[in-house]
Amino acid sequence: MRRWGGDGERQGRLRRSLRARLAAVLAVVTPAVVAVSVLAGCGAVQGGAGPRFVTPPLVRYSAVLWPVPLQLVGAEPGARLRLSSRLTTVHGSWGSAAIYTVPASGTLDLATARPQLAPFAEPDSAGLFWSLRGPRLSDTAAVRQWMHDTIHVTLTASDGDRPVASRTFQLDGLAASLSVRTLYTRDLRPAIDPRTPRQTHEDVPLGTFFGAATLDHPQTPAVLMFDDPTPGASAEYTAPLIAQFGASVLRVPVTAASDHIRSTGLISETTVQAVFDWLADRPDIVHDQIYVYGTGAAEQIAVWAATRFPARVRGLFVAGGTPALLCLPTAHIAPAFDDASGLPCLTSARTVVPSAIPSIGSVDGPVVLACGEQDEVLPNACDWQRALAATRRPRAEDSVIFAGQAAHPVSVPPGLPIALPAAGGQPTEVARIAFWNAVGRALLRAVLG
Repeated sequence: MRRWGGDGERQGRLRRSLRARLAAVLAVVTPAVVAVSVLAGCGAVQGGAGPRFVTPPLVRYSAVLWPVPLQLVGAEPGARLRLSSRLTTVHGSWGSAAIYTVPASGTLDLATARPQLAPFAEPDSAGLFWSLRGPRLSDTAAVRQWMHDTIHVTLTASDGDRPVASRTFQLDGLAASLSVRTLYTRDLRPAIDPRTPRQTHEDVPLGTFFGAATLDHPQTPAVLMFDDPTPGASAEYTAPLIAQFGASVLRVPVTAASDHIRSTGLISETTVQAVFDWLADRPDIVHDQIYVYGTGAAEQIAVWAATRFPARVRGLFVAGGTPALLCLPTAHIAPAFDDASGLPCLTSARTVVPSAIPSIGSVDGPVVLACGEQDEVLPNACDWQRALAATRRPRAEDSVIFAGQAAHPVSVPPGLPIALPAAGGQPTEVARIAFWNAVGRALLRAVLG
């Protein structure tokens, strides 16, 4: 994993400040399967004096999770314990388990202890949450369960068949109270043509706006998200997380082909310009802090939009796709076009073509790029990201993440037990944390001014 970066005393102070703010926000955004709510749990099975799970006080958990301190204290030194997690809903049960040996201190720190016989190899205090496995849900049911409902995950420590400690974590969905509205084509008509009546027969849904403004922050940065429709990476999961960082989100859907690399829809320069105008007209948006986001099949659209309208864009966040436009599966046509003019496109993503990649050197603010070296959907995803990175002189606020053993879905929020294998999913989870740390830092800089 490599990062662009720089130092300096002022930047060091800023990073420390951002880390503190990020930690505070992530504590609110955290767990997941790990969650969002003050740790409300049972104590040890035998009561407060026996073995028990200990976490920081007043930490708020959600199904989106960064690892936080989690310890089993008061355990018998040398004991070989089975730690298990379990979640039961109307859709069925999810579970995970790992074997640990208690050190001489009697305190098992899950952030530093290496598990045995676990679905993760390295220490991870959130491992028993994101490694949960259970019934396969429909897209709608999965979004409802992980992002809207309140769920309860119980951790249990057992010595053989005897439970010695248990604690239940309440996980609240990040999207449960998020302000959401549908954006229609009529909302953009004044920006496209002021003479067109507001009500027309072409009035159809265009996108979704997730508002993050609060009394404390009546104006927010905004993220124009070209939506990756794959499970866990779509706006239903990522927009609520971005809103937790303090940025509003305008989602524009992108339809993906069966290969999850190409798009099957079209978007015009006129529409994107009208979307920027709509954001600029909103009093709750900081107009010079608009970021573009796109992963998977949507990355190509995000890169095109950011380079087509550099004066409107503060930063760019992309992962797991190609930065070059790929022709539609059914025709030699690019998924984006300027007015009535077509744009050049590649018929295949198998070979990286640097000349087909727009330069992102004109993006004024932070750029975050990420990929998994073991991407099974786009095997050369990191080669594409390296070629995109080469179009820009590295800047201190940029971050590029090449995750060595990670698979394709590196942009799914951390902690969600979605799109991960039963074993060997930890490198992808680590890549997710790195990607969202970078995105979170960039947005928190904007929020803090």
